Amino acid sequence: MSKTSTHRFTAILITGALASKVLGFGREVLMAKVLGASLVADGFRGAAAAVLIPLAFLQNESVPAVMIPMHRDALKGDHAPQSLAALTVALGAVSVVLALIVEALGELWVQAVVGGFTPEGQSLTLEFVRIMALAMPASTIINVLAAGEIALGRTRLTNIRATLLNIAVLMGIALLMMTGDVNTLAWSFSIAFNTLAAWGLFSMWREGILRFSGLTLASVGATGMEFLRRLRPLFALPLAEQGNVWVERVLASRLATGAVASLDYARTLTESALLLISQPIGLAVLSSHRPPDPRVQIEAIARPVLALALPASMFLVMFAPEIVRLVFFRGAFNEHALVLTSQALRGIAFGLWAATLGWILIRILNGAGRNFAAAVIIVAAYVVNIVVNFLTLHVFGGSASGTLLLGLGETARGLVLLAGVVTALEARRKLLLLIFLASFPAALMVLLGWQIHENFVGTLPRLLAGGGAYLVCVALAMGLLMPTACVAAFARVRGRFQI
Repeated sequence: MSKTSTHRFTAILITGALASKVLGFGREVLMAKVLGASLVADGFRGAAAAVLIPLAFLQNESVPAVMIPMHRDALKGDHAPQSLAALTVALGAVSVVLALIVEALGELWVQAVVGGFTPEGQSLTLEFVRIMALAMPASTIINVLAAGEIALGRTRLTNIRATLLNIAVLMGIALLMMTGDVNTLAWSFSIAFNTLAAWGLFSMWREGILRFSGLTLASVGATGMEFLRRLRPLFALPLAEQGNVWVERVLASRLATGAVASLDYARTLTESALLLISQPIGLAVLSSHRPPDPRVQIEAIARPVLALALPASMFLVMFAPEIVRLVFFRGAFNEHALVLTSQALRGIAFGLWAATLGWILIRILNGAGRNFAAAVIIVAAYVVNIVVNFLTLHVFGGSASGTLLLGLGETARGLVLLAGVVTALEARRKLLLLIFLASFPAALMVLLGWQIHENFVGTLPRLLAGGGAYLVCVALAMGLLMPTACVAAFARVRGRFQI
């Protein structure tokens, strides 16, 4: 893929992620208004974790690093459509077995995932799990098909997947408001995944990207075994990732009613960086060929990301209560939910910049074929996250402090991820220098935020002043990290206004 094509491909992915993020943001705002930090909100999110954890090794963040190169290799021959179909059948069949196990052992599984819930909360979560497990095979199939499209330089399923799910959940919330039946949330989840999987299978079969004719049990088994062979260096990743999700859900379920939902409300505000920056750029890096000098690519990515993300992280830390109040504080979202969510947001935001850059740079390691090094770094990051999460059992002094520490666990993960990948890359000295330079605008953001809280009263005045301070800090960061680009931009602007 050429440099121009890579830029265009990245732009398409970011556009799709932006559309999905807007809808997801609306979904969370509406859910906060209707459900707040309640037992129903906790149960729905606990059920989502319960059905997705068993699928970890089939569709976690590391799996595209296997599927995309695997299909790209198949495209060099004449049997790429059959290869993609065989992988779809193989992993789809595994996910059907997993879904049946979840259905059969639902009560025990719910107790394992959200054992801190009250009996009423566990019963509600089990109802959701019974329905949402119907989406497990479809979710896996969508992931395989999306990876196949990425290898071809296409983005339809990747862009549609989250958008359709958000629309479906919005419809589920609307039906809940009209009927009072909370199961509409779970049904909307399952229907969305199965509808998209059916459409993806049909459309890609019609276009010749997917071909089931000629498949045999032997070819399906061989393709599945090839996937597992390539996944072997990364196999610890889904275990670590979903192990972390499991620990977090267990601990959050014991903190207070609403803690599980509050963590996800906070992530609605922090995941913008990951969805709009890390994932699209990371996928574009994976889909392109390795550049002649990776250090140039690394530096070109790190400079703008650090200039924007590090001050933004500090902005979220300083103004978390005001942001949460402005976005969510209405309807069923009360003061209790405000405290839980703002503390979670502060904890996560401390390391948001590190996670954003770290996930992009991990894809550079994947693209260079250094999957084992990438796996070790990611597993180490998740292990640290789990250790920090366990500290909440002994350290937190109240429910609000508990969500703060769970958020800080995510910060620890991001910092370890970035530290590991910086150590593994050839451009480590340059990256450390860039991080050092970016720390000055970030420190200025903290200082300005403190002064704004001292001199301004009210949510909107503080946020407006904070937004202005953030722009100043970003301008300073751009000047420090991207001086050549800033001088060129200033020269162009001055040239336009000269007579």
